[in-house]
Amino acid sequence: ERIPTVKASVWICRLASFLLIPLLFFVSGPGACSRDADVPQPLAPSVALADEKAHGHGQEQAPSLEHEEKGHGHEEKQTPPEGHQEKEPHAHEEPHSKAPEAESGTVRLSAEERANIGLNTVPAEFRPVEDVRLLNGVVKPHPDRVALVTTRVAGRAVDIHVNLGDRVKKGQDLADVQSVELEKLELDLIQAENRLALAQADLERIRALVEKGIAAKKDLLAAQNHHQTVVNEIESLTRQLSLLGMPESEIQKVRREKTVSTLHILAPISGTIVERRIILGQTIEPNTHIFKVVDTSTMIVEGEAFEDVLRFLKEGQQVRVTVASYPGEVFKGRITFISPTVDPQKRTVHVWVLISNHHGMLKQGLFADLSVAVGESHRTVAIPLEALINADGGEFVFVEQGGAFIRRDLIIGARDNRYAEVKRGLRPGERVVTDGKRQLYTKYLMSKRGGPALGGHGH
Repeated sequence: ERIPTVKASVWICRLASFLLIPLLFFVSGPGACSRDADVPQPLAPSVALADEKAHGHGQEQAPSLEHEEKGHGHEEKQTPPEGHQEKEPHAHEEPHSKAPEAESGTVRLSAEERANIGLNTVPAEFRPVEDVRLLNGVVKPHPDRVALVTTRVAGRAVDIHVNLGDRVKKGQDLADVQSVELEKLELDLIQAENRLALAQADLERIRALVEKGIAAKKDLLAAQNHHQTVVNEIESLTRQLSLLGMPESEIQKVRREKTVSTLHILAPISGTIVERRIILGQTIEPNTHIFKVVDTSTMIVEGEAFEDVLRFLKEGQQVRVTVASYPGEVFKGRITFISPTVDPQKRTVHVWVLISNHHGMLKQGLFADLSVAVGESHRTVAIPLEALINADGGEFVFVEQGGAFIRRDLIIGARDNRYAEVKRGLRPGERVVTDGKRQLYTKYLMSKRGGPALGGHGH
């Protein structure tokens, strides 16, 4: 009769321990792990007695032991140290929470950060875009509009009429040179003119005598021969003076007035004096370069085209030219020459673009960008070129969306000197970053490398 009573008490103790262990865990808090091992101690004698009394009743005891093992297993799962750490808040969870945004290309900026970098956005819109190829070039004067002024005779500069930068007209007197050689030819010409006058008078006198039958015809032939010899001498002297640079008007003046004149250096073309290498009293040798005159009303831009662009280029194509000196100006020209040879060092082909420069804005030596339209314009979704970022082996933009900026990789089609066609990656109306894109990309890279998330709080 004692065995059922003991058995009932064992069951009651086990039930009590099963209910008390979870209660002690929640009440005791962090100390529950250290006291869990003491809870079953009061039950140990009862369990030992029950095992001793129930020696031959294994089938009845097995379910209780199995249930007890399960209870202990459940207890161990509720009281590991890891559970305690999961419930305690971590002081550095905020940067980790931003990591997925950085990985997906999203950046958040505060209003202050936007103002600091001068951030600006524009919408992607439908607009006409031409298929354009871009070339680099340099502004140069047209070879047919450059003149080097020299003298063909030795002499001394006795007068200079122009200064560096002066605009001159063709035939304008630039300087006067006194030359011994030139003066000797002029004196010979004057003497020849005097002899021609005597020969002319003698010829007319003999012709009159022959007509009257007083003089023989051989005398007339001799007078005509002498007259022609003097004429030939004058023509020779005139030609020599002309070859030495004396204008025809000055030669006629010497013949007419019988006076010696200095050599006047005249401008061969209209243009601007860009070089002056002469000073007053300077001795000048033949072929000395003393002035350089350039007509800047028409200039050329010499572009460099790589081999893969050659198939799109042809003479007569329209070209838009821009220079850094005048960002808002577009100069229009056309291709007039494509070199038949390839530069062996640069692997490029020289292309000449003829441009009107009536306002004189284009200067020799300026770097220029050439936009050659190789296809007709078509209306498509386009964005400004300044919105594009070329990095990581592709082109992308930052799109403003929900107060954040998302990196968006694009497939770009035709582009001109202002806009680029977007074949894939943007919808009309989406706003892309133009001003401040580089600063935004720098912060995006910082977040990708484990720095503080943009717009978050760094610790």
